[in-house]
Amino acid sequence: MNIPNLNDARKRSNNTVKRLDYKLDSNYQNIGSGLTYHVKTYGCQMNEHDSENIEGLLESIGFTKEENMEKADVIILNTCSIRENAHNKAFGMLGRLKHLKEKRDIIIGVCGCMAQEEVVVSEILSKYKHVNFVFGTHNLYDLPRLIYENMDKSKTNVCVYSIEGDLIEGLPVKRANKYKAYVNIIYGCDKFCTYCIVPYTRGKQRS
Repeated sequence: MNIPNLNDARKRSNNTVKRLDYKLDSNYQNIGSGLTYHVKTYGCQMNEHDSENIEGLLESIGFTKEENMEKADVIILNTCSIRENAHNKAFGMLGRLKHLKEKRDIIIGVCGCMAQEEVVVSEILSKYKHVNFVFGTHNLYDLPRLIYENMDKSKTNVCVYSIEGDLIEGLPVKRANKYKAYVNIIYGCDKFCTYCIVPYTRGKQRS
């Protein structure tokens, strides 16, 4: 279990950031065959872009998209920590999902910027134990493994890295719009403005 730490997230190093190509582990192929997913996105365009990768990853292992959240087998909440309204909505949705999980067997995952905050993860572990797994902004590529390892577990697994690590590029993507696409220009930020949490949740500046 990897719990996020904001003090660690503030650290910056001069280590060279490697660019690595994503490759799906053959152990995870088709684990979602016959199952459905629903991704709920809160926050900015970067979160929307991440959700396109999340959906691409899920479909690469056999899942089919389900527009009706209450019918999905896997539900992923991609969260935002900048806007308080989005923060409150995410926790409200977790409460709603608890009642849904009491009715039938579903897998619940939480990711995004809220997942990078240690106080949020502590609250999930203490009050929202129906969540299957939590992962952060630095390891979207881990999603197939996390689903594979948590399909039959009742204990919440947290896999959030405070340090950004290497860039894993070439993730599968499912575009939300056939006429436009998000293109990454830069990752992270090193400015540490007093009012902004982005340098903590998105890591050091990488272009």
